[in-house]
Amino acid sequence: MSMPLEMLNAQEQQNTGTAWTRNETFDEHGFLVIRNLWSPDELFRPVPEIRGQISYFGKQLDQYTHMPEEGQVDGSLATYTHPQYRRIHTGIRKKLESTIGRELYNTYYYDRFYFVGQNLEKHADRDACEISVSVHISSNITECWPFKIKSVDGEECALCLGPGDGLLYKGCERPHWRDPLESRYKRKRDRLKNWITRKDDDTYYHQVFFHYVLADGQRAHCYNDAAR
Repeated sequence: MSMPLEMLNAQEQQNTGTAWTRNETFDEHGFLVIRNLWSPDELFRPVPEIRGQISYFGKQLDQYTHMPEEGQVDGSLATYTHPQYRRIHTGIRKKLESTIGRELYNTYYYDRFYFVGQNLEKHADRDACEISVSVHISSNITECWPFKIKSVDGEECALCLGPGDGLLYKGCERPHWRDPLESRYKRKRDRLKNWITRKDDDTYYHQVFFHYVLADGQRAHCYNDAAR
């Protein structure tokens, strides 16, 4: 579901500058690319057959609920609080604290598998995403599929991430989005000389969002003690 433009503009205007840090470059632009933020081998998960939304309520791989539809990106797979990323959520927090010079609290995290034709509508996030990072895990495309974000000065930037790279951004302040993911086949024929159909197209892009709030900031109330 897309955010109405007037609501997005109002949120941007109201929130810009409310999550200040001690990193001048980050504050100037509202985002920062961090190369090799985490090992992609530790982040990797094979592409599941299931689609929709999975929500883990425990540390075991069988402790989850499943909904067949995912509200933000129809047809994708979004997984909340996968046990594989529990420790990494905190590990990345510590790296980000060194980068921005302020203490953070964990709020929540989830990963998403995007498939051909899917996009992320332009939006800004809720308070629990005050300081966020999107980490590219894996993909079978060879070209960049950019994360797009509006900088503090109004420029719309398209940023390319390699596996393990992270885009640190101020989620409540900066509008961000992704255009539709293009097929990796680019209208090439398969071995049977048949056109690849949407159903048979295995194009994917996997990334994970880790969300935090400033420990002494105005959104510290979003801190989730169970996820710290």
